Amino acid sequence: MVNANWRPTRPGGGGGGGTEAALDEGCWRAQLPPRSRERIVDKIPIFKGRYLKILSMETERQGTIPNALPFNSAGSSSEDSAVKRARLPSSNQDETQNAVDYISQLPDAIIFHIFSFLTTKDTIKTSVLSKQWRSTWTSNQYMSFSLPPGGSQKSKGFIAFVDSVLSRYTAKKLKRFLFDAPCPASMRFSLGWWPQLAVERDVEEVSASLDRWLQFAVEHDVEEVSVTLNNHRHKIYALPQILFSCKTLVSLRISRCCFSVFGTVNWCSLKILRIELAELNDDGMMRVLSGSPVLELLELKRCVGVKHIIVESKSFRELVIDSHEFYGQASMLKISAPHLLKLCLLGKSRGGEFRLDEVSSLIEAELNFEMLDEVKARADLLKGLLERLHNVTKLVMGSWCLQALSLMEARDMFLPSLKCRHLILLGAAGHEGVPEAIAKILESTRLLEKLFLQMTCTPDSEIGLKAERAGCRVFAGEEFWNFVKWRIYHCLMHLRHVEIVDGGASLLAWEPVLSLLKFLLQNALWLDKIVIDSTNSKSSQASEPSPLLEVARILLSHPKCSPSAKVILRYPFQGCPSV
Repeated sequence: MVNANWRPTRPGGGGGGGTEAALDEGCWRAQLPPRSRERIVDKIPIFKGRYLKILSMETERQGTIPNALPFNSAGSSSEDSAVKRARLPSSNQDETQNAVDYISQLPDAIIFHIFSFLTTKDTIKTSVLSKQWRSTWTSNQYMSFSLPPGGSQKSKGFIAFVDSVLSRYTAKKLKRFLFDAPCPASMRFSLGWWPQLAVERDVEEVSASLDRWLQFAVEHDVEEVSVTLNNHRHKIYALPQILFSCKTLVSLRISRCCFSVFGTVNWCSLKILRIELAELNDDGMMRVLSGSPVLELLELKRCVGVKHIIVESKSFRELVIDSHEFYGQASMLKISAPHLLKLCLLGKSRGGEFRLDEVSSLIEAELNFEMLDEVKARADLLKGLLERLHNVTKLVMGSWCLQALSLMEARDMFLPSLKCRHLILLGAAGHEGVPEAIAKILESTRLLEKLFLQMTCTPDSEIGLKAERAGCRVFAGEEFWNFVKWRIYHCLMHLRHVEIVDGGASLLAWEPVLSLLKFLLQNALWLDKIVIDSTNSKSSQASEPSPLLEVARILLSHPKCSPSAKVILRYPFQGCPSV
């Protein structure tokens, strides 16, 4: 209990001079009983202003200002902040006054790692954090510039800004140089030609400067370069020839640029090359590939003109062809890479075909492409690809390939035996012919151990509508799988793991997949588990997972061939993460 008649006294006795003398001596804090100041501030509002004024005077006399306190625009601490400070225990006040500036003590390696996630403009803004950071950005080896839209005036200011940054650069080496001219969100979905023309005009204004900036990067032994433009014309900007002689370049990404190669390419350190929306030719591609002896990854997205990809390098590991644009109806893209390990054919194409000449080292392939012409005319294309992929151990097939497989099943076309042990099928379970397509590929994968089905189940209304129009059942039931059992017998001898991604909410939509799972559960000799993953599906958004629980109940009560077989349901119940 605090004594109501208590008054601070002078050190050494006596009450003469009263409170003022005690305040001048600066020792009145030591005489306060514990927590008395907090009670005084809380219970005597009149005392607030006087106490805060005295505290402010004392702080100025001691010459210490805590760094952690917020100040208002007038330069003085706010009343609420001071009250909070007054209520702090003495130990916390000492910690605040003696706070360590950890930002200034960060080593340069960590600072530069932080810079690697920021644009150059944001990196320069960090100079206000501490004195040490004021000039650190001038030796930042990660540069990233984005051309702002807005016409000639902004383009000139942007050019001056980049030139100023490069003139202050102090490091000898540059690890990364990124430049992009993005299309604003307001223009991205515009139907008119004027916004796109404005973006192209901005790119044209910085073209000469971009040559100079890329030369600066090459002279500073740059390792990673990315130039991404946003325009309809491929030839609006041509890469400078000095870039093709950069011996230190490790990664290069080019989008919507003219990729013209006239001389010798010397990319002796290049490992990753990504080209998007470019017009290529076989001669230039041959120069690039022969001048990149340690190239590991080549990605061509929506490129046109190239007809041959021939890579003899032993370090070449992965090739990605995305949405290839063929010339004419009879054009062909031939691929020859004897040491290639992974091949991905993606996106939508029209009018041509892929041919694999020499890919004997392949162990992984993804056929998730779509030919926009008639599927009936493309069954031979898929058969030719699978004949060259007989050594792959992991195979991914998209919905277009499943349609082609169902057509091959209808025509009774023979498929070669595949050494695939991990099969991933992406498609729609409710589409007609999908069970036949699955049976066709299972017949050829006799050593299969893991089957992954990422299905988009058709809603019941659409299933009924399609069935009514076709006049037949859309899906095949257990009788179908019992009928083809003898054809996929070898696969059932090795299959151990089945996983399916749920894409529908109704039990009827599950029927095509459920019949397959029941068949595998009853006939796969060494099956270890069936996993139903619904963590990212639309049905997982529902409050009641009743269809999934019903599916799991049906499978758990179904006869099992393997005594160790388990059924695992992954579902994000409310308040509980998926198992």
